Amino acid sequence: MAMLAPTLLAFPRKGDLNSFGDNASYEADAKVHINKLSRLLKEHNVDMIVNGPELLEQLDPAVNSLSYLAVLHTLIIPALASSAPRNLILDKLVLFLMKFDARQCRYGRSHLQDIFLATGSGQYLPPTIAVEALATAILRLDPTGTLLTTSHILLAKLAYATNNIEQALQVIEKDIVFFPGMANYGEPKYLCDLSLPPPAYISRDTGLTGTMKPSSVMEYDLIRGMMYCSRREWAKAYDAFERVVTFPTREGGTSRIMIEAYKKWVLVGLLSKGKLVEPPSFTGAAATKLYGNFGKPYTAVAVLFVTDNAQALKTDVEKNQQVWQEDGNTGLIQEVLAAYQKWRVLGLEQIYSKISLSEIRQQTTSAETGKALDKDEDVEMLIQNMIISGMLTGVIEKNDDGTTFLTFLSPSTLLSEHDFARALADTAARLKQLHMIFKTTKERLGTSKEYIKHVIKEEKRAEKNEPDLTLAFDAHVDDEDLMGGVIATG
Repeated sequence: MAMLAPTLLAFPRKGDLNSFGDNASYEADAKVHINKLSRLLKEHNVDMIVNGPELLEQLDPAVNSLSYLAVLHTLIIPALASSAPRNLILDKLVLFLMKFDARQCRYGRSHLQDIFLATGSGQYLPPTIAVEALATAILRLDPTGTLLTTSHILLAKLAYATNNIEQALQVIEKDIVFFPGMANYGEPKYLCDLSLPPPAYISRDTGLTGTMKPSSVMEYDLIRGMMYCSRREWAKAYDAFERVVTFPTREGGTSRIMIEAYKKWVLVGLLSKGKLVEPPSFTGAAATKLYGNFGKPYTAVAVLFVTDNAQALKTDVEKNQQVWQEDGNTGLIQEVLAAYQKWRVLGLEQIYSKISLSEIRQQTTSAETGKALDKDEDVEMLIQNMIISGMLTGVIEKNDDGTTFLTFLSPSTLLSEHDFARALADTAARLKQLHMIFKTTKERLGTSKEYIKHVIKEEKRAEKNEPDLTLAFDAHVDDEDLMGGVIATG
């Protein structure tokens, strides 16, 4: 115990995270400390386990993060040690995940990944705590949240399976633009360099994430879509499913996950857009053909959804109950039936600026019953729910004669000065974040072999004064090249 503590407390110097002058000195000290920790773990592993709980009391997870990780790893991997009460070890685990110094823990490599995996397994911590702790840890390591890792998959699965979606949203709602194994990123010169983009320091080479297969990428977005469905956030669910539907594959192949996502995408499209939308133009031709074959019951529902024949829609849905059940889409189908009349109400805005509730009752029908609503009060409740959910922008008012009517409003009418200023600030912040992503992507593109070949070709073309028939570099790059290492791991 007496000889372990001084070594563990030696980094950073004097317990000061700001004691390093530059990246080179930080890297040098970190590597020296890692070598010392490696010897401790090899030569005094038993002592680390026996004295682990006391050592953790002397270490600050926010300052002595590498040492704290080393001790914690010995107490948790491959199983919880018996040298301390289970709750004590798990409390220290949560404390570490919430407070560790991200710069230091880049050097934790596979040890940090092991801790993330143990947390995401759901075997140690209550689901609510595990999801929140893992989500916080993921964003401590990568504050931008733009790189997909194996920890994201674990988080999504655990959050969805245990219905702890709220705690995972801080990670799930981030836009993924980078993937492990992307081309042109090797081991960085200084792992501690805080200006590095996420794919430069989080990779299989650095040990901070595992192998990411194409199926894992699609599974992540499929689960994200289902998480948004459970929250009735249809637009976000639509975007998540669309990422799976349009996923680039080798030789035009289409996976079961893609077909499953397409079926949900069609239904969620009805909920978010009120109509059937064709797959984007960049969807693979083979995939589009298979979607048409396997998704026929779903596209049939979508065709009926935009008609005024509520009874036909209801009948078709009832006829294919077994299909919805086998596909796990019964809940979404019920949401579609409930949304049918709402979209008919929204359609009235194309004709009226103001309309009485009795006229709405006469002109719209419920697909849940195949009939018109019984009372104007039922129509009022339907519209109020639409207004509350944000689906409809309007107000319900009464004339002097007691007639209740709906007035449609433009979205900007209800936007206060404060809300408008906040929207502008959010947009500015978003643009700032996109600028950083654009800069990283531009640097990566500029060093890719495809781009260099393109530049050389264009220089030769310019020398001959020949016109550029392609007009775009995009014409020379396959979908799989753009995905970099993601596809290569398939």
